[in-house]
Order: sequence, then C-alpha cells, then structure tokens
Amino acid sequence: MISVRIFAGLLLALSSLFAGPHVTAAATPSEMLAQMRAAHGGEALMSLTSARMRLYTRNPGDKLPHVADMHYDFQNKAIAKEETSEGGLERKIAGAGRGYSFIGGHCAPLPEAEENRMMRSLYSNFLFLLSNSQTILAPADPGAPTTAPYAGLDWYNIYRPGWKGFHIGIDPETSLISALWFGGKSYGREFEYRRIDGVMWPFRFEMYEGNKLVSSGHFSDLVFSRTGDDEIKVPDYCMQLLTPK
Repeated sequence: MISVRIFAGLLLALSSLFAGPHVTAAATPSEMLAQMRAAHGGEALMSLTSARMRLYTRNPGDKLPHVADMHYDFQNKAIAKEETSEGGLERKIAGAGRGYSFIGGHCAPLPEAEENRMMRSLYSNFLFLLSNSQTILAPADPGAPTTAPYAGLDWYNIYRPGWKGFHIGIDPETSLISALWFGGKSYGREFEYRRIDGVMWPFRFEMYEGNKLVSSGHFSDLVFSRTGDDEIKVPDYCMQLLTPK
C-alpha cells in the first residue's frame, strides 16, 4: 500500500508538471538598481571619477565611421569631445553651466543647443547613471517593447532629478542593460559586453526607428580613473568668455 508521504510527493510532481513554467516576478526598481550596479562592476564601477573612450559611429550608407574621443568627468559633471571638423581638429567642453569650442588657438562660447546635447550625452552614459547617487529607477511606462528582439527583458525608467531620462531593458539573467527605449518606435540595443578594469561595458550598439537601423557604433581605448585627477579643465584664456549662466 502506497504511503501518504509518497502519494503527496506524486501529487506535487504532477501539479508542477501541469502548472506550466514558473514565472519569476521582475525585481522592484530599488532591487534592480542594486543588481545592475553589482553586475556592471560593483565597487569598481561606483568608485569611478572619469572615463575616456574612442567612439566610432556610422549611419547607413557611410563608407567610413565618424570618430570622436570622449572624456567623461563624472566627479565634476563635465564632458569633453574631440573630433575632426571642417575647421580642423575641434575640442568641445560642456559642464558647470558653461561650454566652449576650441580650434587651434581660438576659443569661442559653445552654442547652447550644442552644450545641451553634450550634457545629455553625459547624463545618459551608463557609467555616470549607475555610479551617481541621484539616479532613480522607476517602473516602466506603458508601451515598452515586448516582441523580439526585446522579448524577455525587464523594463525600467532611469533618470535623474531635473532630467527626463529614458527606458532601459535589463537582461534578467545577467542584470546588464541590453536595450533602450526612447518612446514611440525609437529603440537601441547594446552588445558585446567586456570587463575592463573591473567594469562591464558594451562595446557595440545599434539604434533603430521601428525595424529600420539608423545608426550603429562601437568603442575602443577605454581608460578609467578613480583618483579624481583626470578632471576636465577650461584653458585660462577662455574663462573670460565663459561666465556661468
């Protein structure tokens, strides 16, 4: 005669078999923010004060990528970008309510629209967002993509006070950022994570409008600093042109 314990075990096994796959609830925003910080590097990430990297971007039809050297000063909330322009090698700086463009020995105030674009680039950088204590993770707005290739991701809204932010799709298996959603049909995807100096960083990305690829890019020459000595400085002869707003 079958024992009560064996019979109960059989019932449990059968109920699990016919109940279908177990669905794990997505982590709360505060839980996921902690998981993301740990997955992207933990203390190695949180101690960053600056980062430098070379960015290659290409639009469909471009024969060669556009190349820019980026310098993110997380500690002082500033950003510098160096790229080849029509006038030659140009360096742009934004931060602390001011900005300038420098070509050769000439310095000029940076147009406000360009300054704002550069600051958005700083505030949307994963390293800055995840290492900054003011960053907020909130439940996603309705409409986040759920079909391939975004199926299975956990979506959240990431932002800072005074900055709108955007949505990120997290791989629940790794807690790494796999996709972006900017509203409507504007999406981004992140690929090829590698660990550099203790920090996980995606070396390749693609941007889409619906199913149409509109831009792609990759990074090289990543260098991180944790000393606070790699700050972005404005040349003295430019300071008189660039009074805080």
